[in-house]
Amino acid sequence: MQVPRLSYFALYVAPVAIFVVLSVGSVLQKSPTYDETVHLFAGYSYLRWGDYRVNPEHPPLVKMLAAAPLLALDLDTARITSRERSEVQRDKNYGWVLAHRFVFADNDAETLFGQARWVMLFLAVALAVCIVLWARELYGAEAAIAALVLFCFDPNIIAHASIVQTDVPFALFFFASTYFFWRSLQKLSWFNLLMTAALFALASVTKFSFLAILPAWFLVGLVKIMSSEPLNSPITSPSVIAGRWKKTAFVSTVFIFALIFSYVAIWAAYQFRFDAVLYQRGQYFIANRGVESPWLESLIELCRTHFVLPEAWIFGVEDAYRHMERAAYLNGEISKTGFWMYFPVAFIAKTPVPTLLLIVIAVGRLICVRPRQGGALVLLAPAIIFFMLAVWSKLNVGLRHIIPVYPFLFVLIGATIGVLWKSGRRPARFSLIFIGLWLIGSTLWAYPNYLAYFNEVAGGPSRGHRILVDSSLDWGQDLKELKKWMSRNQVEKIQFAYFGTADPAYYKIDAVYLPGSVFVSDPPLTDVAATPPYLAISETHLAGLYLDQPDRYARFRDQKPVARIGNSIRVYKIMNNRVPAEPAASSKPAP
Repeated sequence: MQVPRLSYFALYVAPVAIFVVLSVGSVLQKSPTYDETVHLFAGYSYLRWGDYRVNPEHPPLVKMLAAAPLLALDLDTARITSRERSEVQRDKNYGWVLAHRFVFADNDAETLFGQARWVMLFLAVALAVCIVLWARELYGAEAAIAALVLFCFDPNIIAHASIVQTDVPFALFFFASTYFFWRSLQKLSWFNLLMTAALFALASVTKFSFLAILPAWFLVGLVKIMSSEPLNSPITSPSVIAGRWKKTAFVSTVFIFALIFSYVAIWAAYQFRFDAVLYQRGQYFIANRGVESPWLESLIELCRTHFVLPEAWIFGVEDAYRHMERAAYLNGEISKTGFWMYFPVAFIAKTPVPTLLLIVIAVGRLICVRPRQGGALVLLAPAIIFFMLAVWSKLNVGLRHIIPVYPFLFVLIGATIGVLWKSGRRPARFSLIFIGLWLIGSTLWAYPNYLAYFNEVAGGPSRGHRILVDSSLDWGQDLKELKKWMSRNQVEKIQFAYFGTADPAYYKIDAVYLPGSVFVSDPPLTDVAATPPYLAISETHLAGLYLDQPDRYARFRDQKPVARIGNSIRVYKIMNNRVPAEPAASSKPAP
Protein backbone atom coordinates (compact mmCIF):
# COMPACT_ATOMS: atom_id res chain seq x y z
CA MET A 1 0.00 0.00 0.00
CA GLN A 2 2.90 2.33 0.68
CA VAL A 3 4.10 2.59 -2.93
CA PRO A 4 0.71 3.57 -4.42
CA ARG A 5 0.26 6.22 -1.72
CA LEU A 6 3.66 7.70 -2.47
CA SER A 7 2.92 7.59 -6.18
CA TYR A 8 -0.38 9.40 -5.73
CA PHE A 9 1.29 11.95 -3.48
CA ALA A 10 3.89 12.65 -6.18
CA LEU A 11 1.15 12.99 -8.79
CA TYR A 12 -0.52 15.60 -6.59
CA VAL A 13 2.64 17.53 -5.75
CA ALA A 14 4.28 17.58 -9.20
CA PRO A 15 1.54 19.56 -11.03
CA VAL A 16 1.33 22.08 -8.19
CA ALA A 17 5.13 22.51 -8.15
CA ILE A 18 5.18 23.11 -11.92
CA PHE A 19 2.23 25.50 -11.54
CA VAL A 20 4.14 27.54 -8.96
CA VAL A 21 7.29 27.60 -11.11
CA LEU A 22 5.38 28.72 -14.20
CA SER A 23 3.42 31.35 -12.27
CA VAL A 24 6.45 32.84 -10.55
CA GLY A 25 8.66 32.60 -13.63
CA SER A 26 6.13 34.35 -15.85
CA VAL A 27 5.13 37.09 -13.43
CA LEU A 28 8.77 37.99 -12.78
CA GLN A 29 9.06 38.88 -16.46
CA LYS A 30 6.01 41.15 -16.41
CA SER A 31 5.26 44.63 -15.16
CA PRO A 32 2.21 45.25 -12.92
CA THR A 33 -1.12 45.06 -14.69
CA TYR A 34 -3.56 47.95 -14.94
CA ASP A 35 -5.31 47.68 -11.55
CA GLU A 36 -2.59 46.15 -9.41
CA THR A 37 -0.90 49.35 -8.30
CA VAL A 38 -4.05 50.94 -6.92
CA HIS A 39 -5.21 47.65 -5.36
CA LEU A 40 -1.93 47.22 -3.51
CA PHE A 41 -1.88 50.79 -2.26
CA ALA A 42 -5.54 50.58 -1.27
CA GLY A 43 -4.87 47.50 0.85
CA TYR A 44 -1.93 49.23 2.52
CA SER A 45 -4.07 52.30 3.17
CA TYR A 46 -6.74 50.17 4.84
CA LEU A 47 -4.23 48.42 7.10
CA ARG A 48 -1.87 51.28 7.88
CA TRP A 49 -4.26 54.19 8.30
CA GLY A 50 -7.69 52.56 8.46
CA ASP A 51 -8.59 54.71 5.44
CA TYR A 52 -11.00 53.01 3.03
CA ARG A 53 -11.45 55.85 0.55
CA VAL A 54 -9.10 54.51 -2.13
CA ASN A 55 -10.46 51.99 -4.64
CA PRO A 56 -13.75 51.00 -2.98
CA GLU A 57 -14.98 49.23 -6.12
CA HIS A 58 -14.10 45.85 -4.57
CA PRO A 59 -14.48 44.77 -0.94
CA PRO A 60 -11.20 45.04 0.98
CA LEU A 61 -10.17 41.50 1.95
CA VAL A 62 -7.86 40.50 -0.90
CA LYS A 63 -6.28 43.94 -1.12
CA MET A 64 -5.54 43.80 2.60
CA LEU A 65 -4.09 40.28 2.36
CA ALA A 66 -1.83 41.33 -0.51
CA ALA A 67 -0.63 44.42 1.37
CA ALA A 68 -0.15 42.70 4.73
CA PRO A 69 3.53 41.74 4.10
CA LEU A 70 4.30 45.39 3.31
CA LEU A 71 3.66 46.36 6.93
CA ALA A 72 6.92 44.62 7.86
CA LEU A 73 8.89 46.75 5.38
CA ASP A 74 10.41 50.16 6.08
CA LEU A 75 8.43 52.07 3.47
CA ASP A 76 8.50 55.78 2.68
CA THR A 77 5.00 57.21 3.21
CA ALA A 78 5.99 60.77 4.13
CA ARG A 79 4.19 62.23 1.11
CA ILE A 80 0.98 60.21 1.66
CA THR A 81 -0.38 62.60 4.26
CA SER A 82 -3.90 62.74 5.63
CA ARG A 83 -4.53 65.88 3.61
CA GLU A 84 -3.36 64.12 0.43
CA ARG A 85 -5.63 61.16 1.12
CA SER A 86 -8.53 63.53 1.66
CA GLU A 87 -8.16 64.65 -1.96
CA VAL A 88 -9.76 61.34 -2.93
CA GLN A 89 -13.07 62.71 -1.66
CA ARG A 90 -12.85 65.50 -4.21
CA ASP A 91 -11.66 63.29 -7.06
CA LYS A 92 -11.90 59.50 -6.86
CA ASN A 93 -9.13 59.13 -9.45
CA TYR A 94 -6.68 60.85 -7.13
CA GLY A 95 -6.27 57.45 -5.49
CA TRP A 96 -4.33 56.41 -8.60
CA VAL A 97 -1.99 59.38 -8.13
CA LEU A 98 -1.27 58.34 -4.55
CA ALA A 99 -0.80 54.71 -5.60
CA HIS A 100 1.71 55.68 -8.30
CA ARG A 101 3.59 57.86 -5.82
CA PHE A 102 3.64 55.11 -3.19
CA VAL A 103 4.68 52.24 -5.49
CA PHE A 104 6.92 53.77 -8.16
CA ALA A 105 8.19 57.13 -6.86
CA ASP A 106 8.74 56.73 -3.12
CA ASN A 107 9.36 52.97 -2.88
CA ASP A 108 10.62 50.11 -5.02
CA ALA A 109 7.79 48.52 -7.01
CA GLU A 110 9.60 45.21 -7.54
CA THR A 111 10.06 44.78 -3.79
CA LEU A 112 6.43 45.61 -3.03
CA PHE A 113 4.94 43.33 -5.65
CA GLY A 114 7.47 40.63 -4.89
CA GLN A 115 5.93 40.38 -1.42
CA ALA A 116 2.29 40.75 -2.42
CA ARG A 117 2.28 38.20 -5.22
CA TRP A 118 3.31 35.36 -2.94
CA VAL A 119 0.08 35.91 -1.03
CA MET A 120 -1.90 35.72 -4.26
CA LEU A 121 -0.09 32.55 -5.31
CA PHE A 122 -0.82 30.97 -1.92
CA LEU A 123 -4.55 31.54 -2.47
CA ALA A 124 -4.30 29.98 -5.95
CA VAL A 125 -2.59 26.89 -4.51
CA ALA A 126 -5.33 26.71 -1.86
CA LEU A 127 -7.86 26.58 -4.71
CA ALA A 128 -5.91 23.69 -6.25
CA VAL A 129 -6.10 21.83 -2.93
CA CYS A 130 -9.86 22.36 -2.73
CA ILE A 131 -10.27 21.00 -6.26
CA VAL A 132 -8.36 17.86 -5.27
CA LEU A 133 -10.39 17.37 -2.10
CA TRP A 134 -13.78 17.66 -3.77
CA ALA A 135 -12.87 15.64 -6.87
CA ARG A 136 -11.37 12.87 -4.75
CA GLU A 137 -14.38 12.77 -2.43
CA LEU A 138 -16.81 12.63 -5.33
CA TYR A 139 -15.04 10.48 -7.90
CA GLY A 140 -11.75 9.10 -6.57
CA ALA A 141 -8.03 9.69 -6.87
CA GLU A 142 -7.83 9.43 -10.67
CA ALA A 143 -10.45 12.14 -11.11
CA ALA A 144 -8.70 14.34 -8.52
CA ILE A 145 -5.37 14.10 -10.33
CA ALA A 146 -6.99 14.83 -13.68
CA ALA A 147 -8.83 17.88 -12.31
CA LEU A 148 -5.61 19.12 -10.71
CA VAL A 149 -3.66 18.82 -13.97
CA LEU A 150 -6.38 20.75 -15.81
CA PHE A 151 -6.14 23.52 -13.22
CA CYS A 152 -2.34 23.67 -12.99
CA PHE A 153 -1.82 23.74 -16.75
CA ASP A 154 -4.54 26.20 -17.65
CA PRO A 155 -2.81 29.32 -19.07
CA ASN A 156 -5.60 31.61 -17.83
CA ILE A 157 -5.28 30.35 -14.26
CA ILE A 158 -1.49 30.70 -14.38
CA ALA A 159 -1.82 34.22 -15.79
CA HIS A 160 -4.00 35.44 -12.93
CA ALA A 161 -2.66 33.34 -10.07
CA SER A 162 -0.01 35.85 -8.96
CA ILE A 163 -1.76 39.07 -9.94
CA VAL A 164 -3.01 41.35 -7.16
CA GLN A 165 -6.62 41.02 -8.21
CA THR A 166 -9.82 39.54 -6.80
CA ASP A 167 -10.67 37.00 -9.51
CA VAL A 168 -8.74 33.89 -8.44
CA PRO A 169 -9.31 34.50 -4.69
CA PHE A 170 -13.04 34.87 -5.34
CA ALA A 171 -12.96 31.63 -7.34
CA LEU A 172 -11.38 30.01 -4.27
CA PHE A 173 -14.05 31.18 -1.83
CA PHE A 174 -16.90 30.52 -4.29
CA PHE A 175 -15.72 26.98 -4.97
CA ALA A 176 -14.75 26.13 -1.40
CA SER A 177 -17.98 27.48 0.12
CA THR A 178 -20.03 25.51 -2.41
CA TYR A 179 -17.99 22.40 -1.59
CA PHE A 180 -18.87 22.71 2.09
CA PHE A 181 -22.47 23.55 1.23
CA TRP A 182 -22.62 20.24 -0.63
CA ARG A 183 -21.03 18.50 2.37
CA SER A 184 -23.66 20.09 4.61
CA LEU A 185 -26.39 18.61 2.44
CA GLN A 186 -24.77 15.21 2.87
CA LYS A 187 -24.14 15.60 6.58
CA LEU A 188 -25.12 18.74 8.47
CA SER A 189 -22.36 18.74 11.09
CA TRP A 190 -21.18 21.80 12.97
CA PHE A 191 -17.89 21.70 11.05
CA ASN A 192 -19.57 21.66 7.65
CA LEU A 193 -22.08 24.33 8.65
CA LEU A 194 -19.46 26.71 10.06
CA MET A 195 -17.08 26.20 7.13
CA THR A 196 -19.88 26.87 4.65
CA ALA A 197 -20.85 30.08 6.42
CA ALA A 198 -17.25 31.25 6.98
CA LEU A 199 -16.18 30.71 3.37
CA PHE A 200 -19.29 32.44 2.06
CA ALA A 201 -18.45 35.32 4.39
CA LEU A 202 -14.94 35.51 2.92
CA ALA A 203 -16.45 35.61 -0.57
CA SER A 204 -18.67 38.51 0.48
CA VAL A 205 -15.65 40.64 1.43
CA THR A 206 -13.74 39.64 -1.72
CA LYS A 207 -16.08 40.62 -4.53
CA PHE A 208 -19.55 42.14 -4.78
CA SER A 209 -20.63 39.37 -7.14
CA PHE A 210 -20.71 37.01 -4.14
CA LEU A 211 -24.51 37.15 -4.28
CA ALA A 212 -24.31 34.93 -7.38
CA ILE A 213 -23.50 32.06 -5.02
CA LEU A 214 -26.98 32.10 -3.49
CA PRO A 215 -29.06 31.15 -6.57
CA ALA A 216 -26.66 28.27 -7.25
CA TRP A 217 -27.07 27.03 -3.69
CA PHE A 218 -30.82 27.52 -3.91
CA LEU A 219 -31.07 25.24 -6.94
CA VAL A 220 -28.91 22.54 -5.37
CA GLY A 221 -30.77 22.80 -2.07
CA LEU A 222 -34.14 22.63 -3.83
CA VAL A 223 -33.19 19.35 -5.50
CA LYS A 224 -32.16 17.96 -2.11
CA ILE A 225 -35.46 19.05 -0.58
CA MET A 226 -37.56 17.57 -3.38
CA SER A 227 -35.71 14.26 -3.37
CA SER A 228 -36.76 11.31 -1.21
CA GLU A 229 -33.27 11.14 0.30
CA PRO A 230 -33.30 12.21 3.99
CA LEU A 231 -30.94 14.82 5.46
CA ASN A 232 -28.35 13.54 7.90
CA SER A 233 -27.90 16.02 10.75
CA PRO A 234 -25.78 14.86 13.72
CA ILE A 235 -26.25 18.24 15.42
CA THR A 236 -29.99 17.66 15.95
CA SER A 237 -32.24 15.06 17.43
CA PRO A 238 -33.40 13.07 15.60
CA SER A 239 -30.32 13.04 13.41
CA VAL A 240 -32.19 11.89 10.31
CA ILE A 241 -34.45 14.59 8.89
CA ALA A 242 -37.16 13.47 6.48
CA GLY A 243 -40.06 15.37 4.95
CA ARG A 244 -39.85 18.37 2.67
CA TRP A 245 -40.80 21.00 5.23
CA LYS A 246 -38.26 19.79 7.76
CA LYS A 247 -35.55 19.57 5.12
CA THR A 248 -36.50 23.06 3.94
CA ALA A 249 -36.03 24.36 7.47
CA PHE A 250 -32.60 22.84 7.78
CA VAL A 251 -31.40 23.94 4.34
CA SER A 252 -32.70 27.41 5.21
CA THR A 253 -30.61 27.28 8.36
CA VAL A 254 -27.47 26.96 6.24
CA PHE A 255 -28.48 30.05 4.25
CA ILE A 256 -29.23 32.00 7.42
CA PHE A 257 -25.89 31.09 8.97
CA ALA A 258 -24.08 32.10 5.78
CA LEU A 259 -25.84 35.46 5.62
CA ILE A 260 -25.22 36.20 9.30
CA PHE A 261 -21.52 35.36 8.95
CA SER A 262 -21.38 37.49 5.83
CA TYR A 263 -22.89 40.48 7.57
CA VAL A 264 -20.44 40.21 10.47
CA ALA A 265 -17.52 39.73 8.05
CA ILE A 266 -18.42 42.90 6.15
CA TRP A 267 -18.33 44.94 9.33
CA ALA A 268 -15.13 43.20 10.48
CA ALA A 269 -13.39 43.97 7.16
CA TYR A 270 -14.09 47.67 7.81
CA GLN A 271 -12.99 47.44 11.45
CA PHE A 272 -16.61 47.53 12.71
CA ARG A 273 -16.76 51.18 11.74
CA PHE A 274 -19.30 52.99 9.60
CA ASP A 275 -16.97 55.82 8.59
CA ALA A 276 -14.73 55.22 5.60
CA VAL A 277 -12.12 57.27 7.43
CA LEU A 278 -11.91 58.08 11.11
CA TYR A 279 -13.65 61.23 12.37
CA GLN A 280 -15.14 62.14 8.97
CA ARG A 281 -18.71 60.92 9.18
CA GLY A 282 -20.87 61.93 6.24
CA GLN A 283 -17.92 63.37 4.33
CA TYR A 284 -17.26 60.46 2.00
CA PHE A 285 -18.48 60.06 -1.60
CA ILE A 286 -21.98 58.90 -0.80
CA ALA A 287 -22.73 62.12 1.03
CA ASN A 288 -23.08 64.21 -2.10
CA ARG A 289 -23.44 61.81 -5.04
CA GLY A 290 -26.69 61.44 -6.89
CA VAL A 291 -27.66 57.92 -7.92
CA GLU A 292 -29.77 57.06 -10.95
CA SER A 293 -31.33 53.95 -9.39
CA PRO A 294 -34.17 54.67 -6.91
CA TRP A 295 -33.65 51.39 -5.02
CA LEU A 296 -29.94 52.04 -4.67
CA GLU A 297 -30.55 55.62 -3.55
CA SER A 298 -32.96 54.31 -0.91
CA LEU A 299 -30.39 51.74 0.23
CA ILE A 300 -27.70 54.39 0.55
CA GLU A 301 -29.98 56.65 2.53
CA LEU A 302 -30.96 53.74 4.79
CA CYS A 303 -27.33 52.95 5.49
CA ARG A 304 -26.45 56.56 6.15
CA THR A 305 -29.35 57.07 8.50
CA HIS A 306 -29.31 53.78 10.41
CA PHE A 307 -25.71 52.59 9.86
CA VAL A 308 -26.88 49.30 8.35
CA LEU A 309 -23.63 48.70 6.45
CA PRO A 310 -20.21 50.41 6.40
CA GLU A 311 -20.00 53.59 4.36
CA ALA A 312 -17.18 52.43 2.08
CA TRP A 313 -18.87 49.08 1.38
CA ILE A 314 -22.14 50.63 0.28
CA PHE A 315 -20.31 53.15 -1.89
CA GLY A 316 -18.43 50.26 -3.46
CA VAL A 317 -21.77 48.67 -4.38
CA GLU A 318 -22.92 51.96 -5.87
CA ASP A 319 -19.65 52.37 -7.78
CA ALA A 320 -19.86 48.83 -9.16
CA TYR A 321 -23.45 49.45 -10.22
CA ARG A 322 -22.45 52.62 -12.07
CA HIS A 323 -19.91 50.72 -14.13
CA MET A 324 -22.06 47.75 -15.06
CA GLU A 325 -22.30 49.17 -18.57
CA ARG A 326 -18.90 49.82 -20.11
CA ALA A 327 -17.38 50.00 -23.54
CA ALA A 328 -16.30 46.60 -24.86
CA TYR A 329 -14.37 45.18 -27.79
CA LEU A 330 -15.26 41.92 -29.53
CA ASN A 331 -14.27 40.58 -32.95
CA GLY A 332 -13.11 43.96 -34.23
CA GLU A 333 -16.16 45.90 -33.06
CA ILE A 334 -16.64 48.31 -30.15
CA SER A 335 -19.88 48.64 -28.22
CA LYS A 336 -20.62 51.24 -25.56
CA THR A 337 -22.84 48.81 -23.63
CA GLY A 338 -21.14 45.45 -24.17
CA PHE A 339 -21.97 42.28 -26.09
CA TRP A 340 -24.11 39.39 -24.88
CA MET A 341 -21.82 37.02 -26.84
CA TYR A 342 -18.67 38.36 -25.17
CA PHE A 343 -18.15 35.66 -22.55
CA PRO A 344 -19.16 32.71 -24.78
CA VAL A 345 -16.64 33.88 -27.38
CA ALA A 346 -13.98 34.61 -24.74
CA PHE A 347 -14.47 31.19 -23.20
CA ILE A 348 -14.10 29.40 -26.55
CA ALA A 349 -11.15 31.54 -27.67
CA LYS A 350 -9.08 31.41 -24.48
CA THR A 351 -9.84 28.02 -22.97
CA PRO A 352 -7.25 25.45 -24.17
CA VAL A 353 -8.62 23.26 -26.95
CA PRO A 354 -7.86 20.03 -25.00
CA THR A 355 -10.01 21.34 -22.16
CA LEU A 356 -12.80 22.26 -24.58
CA LEU A 357 -12.71 18.75 -26.05
CA LEU A 358 -12.91 17.22 -22.58
CA ILE A 359 -15.84 19.48 -21.69
CA VAL A 360 -17.71 18.24 -24.77
CA ILE A 361 -16.94 14.61 -23.84
CA ALA A 362 -17.99 15.13 -20.21
CA VAL A 363 -21.26 16.87 -21.09
CA GLY A 364 -21.99 14.33 -23.81
CA ARG A 365 -21.47 11.53 -21.34
CA LEU A 366 -23.84 13.18 -18.87
CA ILE A 367 -26.52 13.56 -21.55
CA CYS A 368 -26.18 10.28 -23.42
CA VAL A 369 -24.85 7.77 -20.94
CA ARG A 370 -26.52 9.38 -17.93
CA PRO A 371 -24.11 8.06 -15.32
CA ARG A 372 -25.05 8.20 -11.70
CA GLN A 373 -22.83 11.05 -10.66
CA GLY A 374 -24.41 12.63 -7.63
CA GLY A 375 -22.13 15.64 -7.78
CA ALA A 376 -22.93 16.60 -11.38
CA LEU A 377 -25.71 19.02 -10.47
CA VAL A 378 -23.80 20.70 -7.66
CA LEU A 379 -20.92 21.25 -10.09
CA LEU A 380 -22.95 22.34 -13.09
CA ALA A 381 -25.41 24.62 -11.28
CA PRO A 382 -22.82 27.14 -9.94
CA ALA A 383 -20.89 27.14 -13.23
CA ILE A 384 -23.95 27.68 -15.43
CA ILE A 385 -25.63 30.24 -13.17
CA PHE A 386 -22.46 32.30 -12.71
CA PHE A 387 -21.75 32.18 -16.44
CA MET A 388 -25.30 33.28 -17.29
CA LEU A 389 -25.12 36.16 -14.81
CA ALA A 390 -21.82 37.27 -16.36
CA VAL A 391 -23.44 37.25 -19.81
CA TRP A 392 -26.40 39.22 -18.47
CA SER A 393 -24.19 41.82 -16.75
CA LYS A 394 -22.34 42.75 -19.98
CA LEU A 395 -19.31 43.78 -17.90
CA ASN A 396 -17.05 42.80 -20.78
CA VAL A 397 -13.56 43.61 -19.58
CA GLY A 398 -11.96 40.17 -19.70
CA LEU A 399 -12.18 36.43 -19.31
CA ARG A 400 -11.05 36.89 -15.71
CA HIS A 401 -14.63 37.65 -14.68
CA ILE A 402 -15.67 34.05 -15.38
CA ILE A 403 -12.64 32.34 -13.82
CA PRO A 404 -14.89 31.07 -10.97
CA VAL A 405 -16.58 28.81 -13.54
CA TYR A 406 -13.43 26.81 -14.28
CA PRO A 407 -12.84 24.89 -11.00
CA PHE A 408 -16.32 23.35 -11.19
CA LEU A 409 -15.72 22.29 -14.79
CA PHE A 410 -12.32 20.82 -13.93
CA VAL A 411 -13.85 18.52 -11.31
CA LEU A 412 -16.65 17.49 -13.67
CA ILE A 413 -14.14 16.72 -16.42
CA GLY A 414 -11.98 14.87 -13.91
CA ALA A 415 -14.89 12.51 -13.24
CA THR A 416 -15.13 11.58 -16.91
CA ILE A 417 -11.37 11.15 -17.23
CA GLY A 418 -11.35 8.93 -14.15
CA VAL A 419 -14.05 6.67 -15.57
CA LEU A 420 -12.38 6.41 -18.97
CA TRP A 421 -8.98 5.71 -17.43
CA LYS A 422 -10.28 3.03 -15.07
CA SER A 423 -12.06 1.34 -17.97
CA GLY A 424 -8.66 0.00 -19.00
CA ARG A 425 -9.38 0.41 -22.71
CA ARG A 426 -6.24 1.24 -24.65
CA PRO A 427 -7.86 3.66 -27.15
CA ALA A 428 -9.39 5.63 -24.26
CA ARG A 429 -6.14 5.78 -22.33
CA PHE A 430 -4.12 6.64 -25.42
CA SER A 431 -6.54 9.47 -26.25
CA LEU A 432 -6.37 10.84 -22.69
CA ILE A 433 -2.57 10.76 -22.74
CA PHE A 434 -2.53 12.56 -26.10
CA ILE A 435 -4.95 15.23 -24.86
CA GLY A 436 -2.96 15.66 -21.65
CA LEU A 437 0.33 16.08 -23.51
CA TRP A 438 -1.35 18.53 -25.87
CA LEU A 439 -2.53 20.63 -22.92
CA ILE A 440 0.85 20.55 -21.18
CA GLY A 441 2.75 21.28 -24.40
CA SER A 442 0.58 24.23 -25.41
CA THR A 443 0.86 25.71 -21.92
CA LEU A 444 4.63 25.39 -21.82
CA TRP A 445 4.84 26.84 -25.35
CA ALA A 446 2.86 29.92 -24.25
CA TYR A 447 5.35 30.71 -21.44
CA PRO A 448 5.68 33.45 -20.19
CA ASN A 449 2.89 35.30 -22.03
CA TYR A 450 -0.07 33.64 -20.34
CA LEU A 451 -2.23 36.74 -20.09
CA ALA A 452 -2.15 37.02 -23.89
CA TYR A 453 -2.91 33.32 -24.43
CA PHE A 454 -5.39 32.34 -27.14
CA ASN A 455 -6.00 28.78 -28.29
CA GLU A 456 -5.56 27.25 -31.73
CA VAL A 457 -9.21 27.79 -32.65
CA ALA A 458 -8.72 31.53 -32.15
CA GLY A 459 -5.55 31.49 -34.24
CA GLY A 460 -3.13 31.57 -31.33
CA PRO A 461 -1.76 34.53 -29.34
CA SER A 462 -0.60 36.42 -32.43
CA ARG A 463 -4.20 36.68 -33.67
CA GLY A 464 -5.93 37.18 -30.34
CA HIS A 465 -6.19 40.94 -30.88
CA ARG A 466 -8.78 40.30 -33.60
CA ILE A 467 -11.12 38.89 -30.96
CA LEU A 468 -10.39 40.45 -27.55
CA VAL A 469 -8.20 43.12 -25.96
CA ASP A 470 -8.10 44.70 -22.49
CA SER A 471 -7.37 42.25 -19.65
CA SER A 472 -7.82 39.25 -21.95
CA LEU A 473 -4.72 40.27 -23.89
CA ASP A 474 -3.21 43.63 -23.06
CA TRP A 475 -3.28 44.82 -19.45
CA GLY A 476 -0.11 46.90 -19.48
CA GLN A 477 2.05 43.91 -18.50
CA ASP A 478 4.91 44.04 -20.99
CA LEU A 479 7.05 47.05 -20.08
CA LYS A 480 9.98 44.82 -19.07
CA GLU A 481 9.90 43.01 -22.40
CA LEU A 482 9.71 46.32 -24.27
CA LYS A 483 12.78 47.59 -22.46
CA LYS A 484 14.66 44.38 -23.31
CA TRP A 485 13.77 44.82 -26.97
CA MET A 486 14.93 48.44 -26.93
CA SER A 487 18.25 47.43 -25.35
CA ARG A 488 18.82 44.59 -27.81
CA ASN A 489 18.11 46.86 -30.78
CA GLN A 490 19.91 49.91 -29.35
CA VAL A 491 16.74 51.98 -29.37
CA GLU A 492 17.25 54.77 -26.86
CA LYS A 493 13.87 56.46 -27.20
CA ILE A 494 10.49 55.44 -28.53
CA GLN A 495 7.06 56.87 -29.28
CA PHE A 496 4.59 55.09 -27.05
CA ALA A 497 0.79 54.77 -26.83
CA TYR A 498 0.65 52.75 -23.62
CA PHE A 499 -2.41 51.09 -22.09
CA GLY A 500 -1.47 50.66 -18.46
CA THR A 501 -0.78 52.45 -15.21
CA ALA A 502 2.69 51.12 -14.43
CA ASP A 503 5.46 53.69 -14.83
CA PRO A 504 7.56 53.12 -17.99
CA ALA A 505 10.24 55.43 -16.59
CA TYR A 506 10.67 53.05 -13.64
CA TYR A 507 11.73 50.40 -16.18
CA LYS A 508 14.15 52.88 -17.84
CA ILE A 509 11.94 53.40 -20.90
CA ASP A 510 12.49 56.82 -22.44
CA ALA A 511 9.43 57.67 -24.50
CA VAL A 512 7.37 60.31 -26.24
CA TYR A 513 3.89 59.50 -25.00
CA LEU A 514 1.00 59.62 -27.45
CA PRO A 515 -2.75 60.05 -26.87
CA GLY A 516 -4.28 57.16 -24.97
CA SER A 517 -1.35 56.84 -22.60
CA VAL A 518 -2.55 57.09 -19.02
CA PHE A 519 -0.74 59.37 -16.60
CA VAL A 520 -1.48 59.42 -12.92
CA SER A 521 0.83 62.42 -12.63
CA ASP A 522 1.99 65.04 -15.13
CA PRO A 523 3.58 63.47 -18.22
CA PRO A 524 7.25 64.22 -18.88
CA LEU A 525 8.10 67.17 -21.08
CA THR A 526 8.99 66.09 -24.60
CA ASP A 527 10.86 67.60 -27.50
CA VAL A 528 8.25 67.06 -30.23
CA ALA A 529 10.66 68.13 -32.95
CA ALA A 530 12.93 65.18 -32.17
CA THR A 531 10.41 62.36 -32.17
CA PRO A 532 12.10 58.94 -32.44
CA PRO A 533 11.63 56.63 -35.44
CA TYR A 534 10.07 53.74 -33.54
CA LEU A 535 6.47 53.61 -32.36
CA ALA A 536 5.06 51.19 -29.75
CA ILE A 537 1.28 50.81 -29.47
CA SER A 538 -0.59 48.72 -26.94
CA GLU A 539 -3.11 46.37 -28.57
CA THR A 540 -5.99 47.92 -26.62
CA HIS A 541 -5.23 51.35 -28.08
CA LEU A 542 -4.63 49.88 -31.50
CA ALA A 543 -8.15 48.46 -31.36
CA GLY A 544 -9.47 51.91 -30.34
CA LEU A 545 -11.11 50.79 -27.12
CA TYR A 546 -11.36 53.60 -24.51
CA LEU A 547 -9.98 56.21 -26.94
CA ASP A 548 -11.86 59.42 -27.68
CA GLN A 549 -11.10 58.75 -31.34
CA PRO A 550 -11.29 54.95 -31.83
CA ASP A 551 -9.63 55.15 -35.26
CA ARG A 552 -6.67 57.22 -34.09
CA TYR A 553 -4.19 54.39 -34.75
CA ALA A 554 -6.30 52.55 -37.33
CA ARG A 555 -3.75 52.90 -40.13
CA PHE A 556 -1.32 50.69 -38.19
CA ARG A 557 -3.72 47.78 -37.65
CA ASP A 558 -2.92 46.03 -40.93
CA GLN A 559 0.72 47.06 -41.11
CA LYS A 560 3.39 44.52 -40.28
CA PRO A 561 5.21 45.50 -37.08
CA VAL A 562 8.95 45.13 -36.67
CA ALA A 563 8.33 43.40 -33.33
CA ARG A 564 5.57 42.04 -31.12
CA ILE A 565 6.26 42.47 -27.42
CA GLY A 566 4.57 39.69 -25.43
CA ASN A 567 1.73 39.83 -28.00
CA SER A 568 0.36 42.88 -26.15
CA ILE A 569 2.45 45.65 -27.76
CA ARG A 570 3.35 46.17 -31.42
CA VAL A 571 6.42 48.13 -32.48
CA TYR A 572 6.57 49.93 -35.86
CA LYS A 573 9.30 51.74 -37.74
CA ILE A 574 8.03 55.17 -38.82
CA MET A 575 9.71 56.33 -42.01
CA ASN A 576 9.06 60.05 -41.50
CA ASN A 577 9.49 59.80 -37.71
CA ARG A 578 6.10 61.38 -37.17
CA VAL A 579 2.71 60.09 -36.11
CA PRO A 580 -0.35 62.19 -36.97
CA ALA A 581 -1.14 62.77 -33.31
CA GLU A 582 -0.15 65.34 -30.75
CA PRO A 583 1.84 64.26 -27.65
CA ALA A 584 -0.33 63.01 -24.84
CA ALA A 585 -1.72 65.29 -22.19
CA SER A 586 -2.34 64.10 -18.66
CA SER A 587 -5.25 61.68 -18.63
CA LYS A 588 -7.02 59.63 -16.00
CA PRO A 589 -7.30 55.85 -15.78
CA ALA A 590 -10.25 54.28 -17.56
CA PRO A 591 -13.15 53.43 -15.23
